[in-house]
Amino acid sequence: MPTPWTDAPITAKSEDELGRADYAAHAARLIADSHSWKDSIVFGLTGPWGSGKSSMLAMISEELSATHPSWQIARFTPWATGDVAGLLADFYASLSQTLPNRRAARLRTALGTLAQVAAPAASAIPWVGGAVASAAGSAGEALKNQPPWDKAFKTATNELKKLNTPVLLIADDIDRLQTEELLALLKVVRLLGRFPGVHYLLAYDESTLFQALSKANLVREGDGAALFMEKIVQYPLAVPPLLPTQLLARLNAGLDAALADAGRPHLNSERLGSLVEVYRSQLGTPRAIDRYLAQLRHHLPLVESEEIDDEDVIVLTLLRTAFPTLYQQLPRWRDQLISGHTGEIERSGRSSVEYEPFDLEPLVMALPGHSRSDARVLLTDLFPKLRSAGLSYRTSKRGISDTQYFDRYFAMGIPSHDVSDVEVAKAIADIGQGQPTALTALLAQASSERVILVVDKGRHFTDEVPKDGGGDVLRLRLVELLVTALENVNDNESLFMSPRDWVRRWASQVVAQLTNEVTGDALLGALDATPQLWRKIEVIYHAASGAGPHPACLDQVIAELSVQATEEMIVHFRAKDAAPGDTKPGFLIHFLRSADKIAPLADAVATGLASDAFTLADVAARLVPTRILYGVGTKYELDDFEQEAFNALVPPTTDRWYQSPIVEVDKHDLSWRNRRAYAAGRAKQPPVSAPPVAPKTDTADGPDAQP
Repeated sequence: MPTPWTDAPITAKSEDELGRADYAAHAARLIADSHSWKDSIVFGLTGPWGSGKSSMLAMISEELSATHPSWQIARFTPWATGDVAGLLADFYASLSQTLPNRRAARLRTALGTLAQVAAPAASAIPWVGGAVASAAGSAGEALKNQPPWDKAFKTATNELKKLNTPVLLIADDIDRLQTEELLALLKVVRLLGRFPGVHYLLAYDESTLFQALSKANLVREGDGAALFMEKIVQYPLAVPPLLPTQLLARLNAGLDAALADAGRPHLNSERLGSLVEVYRSQLGTPRAIDRYLAQLRHHLPLVESEEIDDEDVIVLTLLRTAFPTLYQQLPRWRDQLISGHTGEIERSGRSSVEYEPFDLEPLVMALPGHSRSDARVLLTDLFPKLRSAGLSYRTSKRGISDTQYFDRYFAMGIPSHDVSDVEVAKAIADIGQGQPTALTALLAQASSERVILVVDKGRHFTDEVPKDGGGDVLRLRLVELLVTALENVNDNESLFMSPRDWVRRWASQVVAQLTNEVTGDALLGALDATPQLWRKIEVIYHAASGAGPHPACLDQVIAELSVQATEEMIVHFRAKDAAPGDTKPGFLIHFLRSADKIAPLADAVATGLASDAFTLADVAARLVPTRILYGVGTKYELDDFEQEAFNALVPPTTDRWYQSPIVEVDKHDLSWRNRRAYAAGRAKQPPVSAPPVAPKTDTADGPDAQP
């Protein structure tokens, strides 16, 4: 289990990973060499927040104690107090605690008196750990006969010199102070606590400190704050910034560790390399890098690598770390970010339709000026369609720019409306082992949207099934399951493509992926899982009409299904108005024409008409298609007449029926009797020498979309 990140500074040089120990040793030597019993010197350690100032202070303290053991080092925490009086009290208490216990009794009394003089408002000073408890009575007496401040200061100074003990008093994070508190601290350092032999090491971020000083009337605008601090600090020391090589090394090591901890493979990414300038700009300090890596270590294991794009997680985590407010806005602009446009048609006068590009400026406007370009780079990396027209862009499998996967990057899991890729992949693998339960359950879900997601993911996974005998076993079992599932899918015909149609298309795709090792009998056996002939034909028809090579077994299967379709159509014609309504005869006729197998059925129709087994009206009724109506109470209605199919099916003989007038019927009545009435007057006598007309191949369901 990885060690959690706590943002704690290092405490010793042995923990230094940035090569700063030598710098700390030089700083300690400077402090020791600058010591004088005639003055108090202030050293300033500056650096941005998170640059490692606290760690540097620890290493300087360690080095100074090791090389100059006579020095006493005290820690003063000014921002931990609530008011100026408390600040003064903590300062004198910190100084007092560093002094030898036996030899410093008189100095502690002098410091107590000085504290009362310097801060008369603090009548009860909270000395830490009883450091000056022995001076409590003396301090009280001092209030009765209080000396002037300069006399009290001189007394304390003399006592301090007698101890012959150099003192370094360290104050970290003084830039956290409010303006009033900061000015009080600086007054302590340069006036109230300027004891000879007592030196100060102050750590702060210059820009933050200067902002606080600029709010006071003591400094003028411009460089006034910097000039003011020059009077306070004699020796400014800057924390060495991370070199580009150090930054990249820390990032590389941290990313490798985060990926390894999450069980992810090592990345060798040109994409991340192209973002190096953004990383350097936004993660310029050790704290910024470690904070980013800590978030990444937390988020990567939440979603399996098969469910998400690790590179997108890495880049999105940088955006979230550097620009949290911008990150929170992204779900609101989901569609625009993914598509790269607003959805509004651009008014440019061009002949082609173009959409208005999505403008990122409102999203990044609230960011500081120097960060806006970095934010744009990250957004266009995550959402490639935001790039300027004409620029090429990569596509990321399961990436945030995919509509299906976007929500996962913000839920950091599989949302309730989503379907796990791993679950679908395992369910398909189970099919090869003869275990259909998992995939059957996934396809039988009540949510149409989730079923479509299962199918969409499943089609991608079956693309990756090996082209060998083992793969054919899985594919045949999958075809068998899918044609069985067609009757159990909770269909929603208000969608542009129903879940049932998605399942059928998946079955057709799998059939087309079979190898030439599969026999026609084996495929027919898989298709026999459904008793409906038109279902079998539907799967085969779309498998054969797709682009690319087809398995050899399709020719045998098409020939066999053509025979079955011809036989079923003859039975259907002979049943006349009593024929079942779910046979889809129009589709069977369409299939026979497409397969160039219509001649046997045409001969049978001629024979049936001649023997009065059925009439022209009975044949025409099967060629009245229906269409679906969305948003109304009745879903289907009769729709036109398939004259070309009629021409291919019946002999071009004259008949009085062709002279029948057109009558208005209830188009919502889908019975064969009503279809006969609808066809009368609309069906025309086929031309005597009409050449065969190839049927349209772009019709999804043929002339009889629904029974």
